[in-house]
Amino acid sequence: MLRITANDNPRVITFRLEGRLEGPWGHELEQCWRSLMDGASQPAIYVDLTGVTYVDAAGKARLAEMYEQGAQFIAGDCLTKAIVAEIVGDE
Repeated sequence: MLRITANDNPRVITFRLEGRLEGPWGHELEQCWRSLMDGASQPAIYVDLTGVTYVDAAGKARLAEMYEQGAQFIAGDCLTKAIVAEIVGDE
């Protein structure tokens, strides 16, 4: 299960993820992303991964797509820091 909380204002959109980013939850994240990004006027975008406990390959691909669209990641533990490093190329 994945909990997605999105806080948006004109300058910053923050997606806070909690739980497991796997299976159908990657699609759910994509839908949330698209609904907030449609009509957004170039805000700063942050994805808070500090509450994520697991990411499968599809979830990692979804995060990579978000990164390519300008998202910046907030990572707190070894798991999420390693995933972020792999996505942004800081291995």
